Parts: sequence; C-alpha cells; structure tokens
Amino acid sequence: MRGELTRGTLVAILAMGAVAFGAAAWLLLGPVWIIAGALVGPLVTAVVVASLRAFTSPDAATLLSNDQPGEAIARLRNEMPSWRTLARIWPSQFRDALANRLIVQSGALQAMNRDEEALRTADEAVAIYQDLAAERPGKYGPDLADALDHQSRLLAADDRLAEALTAIQVAVRLYRNLASAEPARYLPSLAECLTCEAGWLAEIDLPGDALAAVHEATDICQDKLPWRQLPPCAARAMLLEGELLCGQARYHEAARLLAKGWRMAAGQHLQDVLRDATPAIRAAYRADPDHFAAAWHAETGAEPPDWLTT
Repeated sequence: MRGELTRGTLVAILAMGAVAFGAAAWLLLGPVWIIAGALVGPLVTAVVVASLRAFTSPDAATLLSNDQPGEAIARLRNEMPSWRTLARIWPSQFRDALANRLIVQSGALQAMNRDEEALRTADEAVAIYQDLAAERPGKYGPDLADALDHQSRLLAADDRLAEALTAIQVAVRLYRNLASAEPARYLPSLAECLTCEAGWLAEIDLPGDALAAVHEATDICQDKLPWRQLPPCAARAMLLEGELLCGQARYHEAARLLAKGWRMAAGQHLQDVLRDATPAIRAAYRADPDHFAAAWHAETGAEPPDWLTT
C-alpha cells in the first residue's frame, strides 16, 4: 500500500470488496442479503484501504511537528493521489481526510519557504471545508476556522492584506461562536486571530478598528484565561494595544499594558516584538514619567529601563 493508488486500482479493489461481501452475505445469511453485502463491501474496503495507507508509514503531521517538513512533503507526495482518488469516489467519507492532509501539506510547504505552493494548497483545503461546513457546521466549523486562520497568514505574507482580513474575520466569527460553548478550547485561538486582525488593520491605517480587535484579544488574555493557558500572542496583543492607545494620546491607559507586554515578551525572548514596541514605550514615558514608572514597577517589580532616561 505504499505506492500510488490509481483510480483504476481503487475501483478494482472496491469491486472485489463488493463481490466478496456479497458472496459472504449469500453464504451466511441467504440470497436476499446479496445486494446489502455488495453495497456495504465497498465502504468497508475503502475504510480498510485508507487505514492501511495511514499506518504503513510515519504520519505527515507528526513529521511536520518534529520539524521535518521535507520528509512530510515526501510522505504526502506519495499518499495524496490515493486520498484524492478516495475523495472523488466516496466524497462523503474522505473529503475531510483530504482537506486535513492538504492543510498539513500547506504547513510543510510553508516551512520550506514554498509559500506560493503553500497558499494554493491552503486555498483548496479551505474550499473543501467551506462545502463541508455548509452542510454540517457543528462538525466542520472548527476545521474551517483553523484552515482560514492558516490561509489568512499566507495571504498576509504575500502582501494581500485585504484578502487576509476577509479570511481572518470569518475565522474570528467562527471562533467566537465556538468559544461561547467551549471557552477553554477556543478562546486562545480567538485571541490569536484577533491579534493578527488588529495588526493587519493597523497596517492599512485603520487604527480604530485595530484597537477594537486587539482590545478583545487582551481582554481574553487578562481576564478570561488562566495564565498557564495564555496563547503565544498575549505579549504581542498587549504591546499592540499599548501602541494604538499611544497613537490616540491615551498614555495613562497604555502604560500598564506596555509594561506587562514588555515583561512577557522579554521572558519569551521576542526581540522583534520588543523592538517594535520601543517607540510607544518612549512616548508613554515622556508623556508622564512618574505615572509610567509606577505602572512599570507594578507590572515588572523593577524600575523602568535606563535607556528611557538617556
């Protein structure tokens, strides 16, 4: 089962399954069960085929998570024709499996800096999940949200911010609905998407909309999640909200967010995030040094850095 499974080969396998199950039904249950056995046979055979292909070599998602994107791409290159064939012949059973592997493939391509291919692959996965979620939103809504999140980041990396925002805003709506039922599971993803949305809105000079989005993200991080479950975006969200507040001359509101975000980003060694926040921190300090120093000390337990006074 390691080679390419062509449509003709799969049809032959399914036909043999139908014959075998039809014959078994006749022998075990009588002639009237032949048709039922022939109908059930291809489904059981297809599931067995898919299972064998899934377990005869390392899973691509595992390879990707182990920082082996090249091996994941090679694995998927061999198995994708088979999944496409299964999805064409039996879409109700295998389209979601195909979409899942497309997302893994897209992530592996992205890790190999093959962004154009990664985006095309993500687009295909999103289209499949949109169709599936339209029919069964409860089951496929989370998959669609994840796929849109991934797609939006690839679009943003390609400087297609308008399209990225359209995708991420749909993901935000989906995650918001999901989080209302399962907050612990989906609030971190919602905060991540809101932070991305806010950053892109700020880039296209919509600071008011950006501030509304990032404020929701920081509210989630500060008030709705325990600190052990904070998403990776927490520091970026707080610093971005602080920057946007400084842009509106709301320096007192910005001070505590900037201090808290700085402490978290420094602990995570997010040098790019720290560098980007430096101008806002200088502005907040110069606007009211005493208030800023008090807020900084309250959040970090230390005095403001020396470079603020030099």
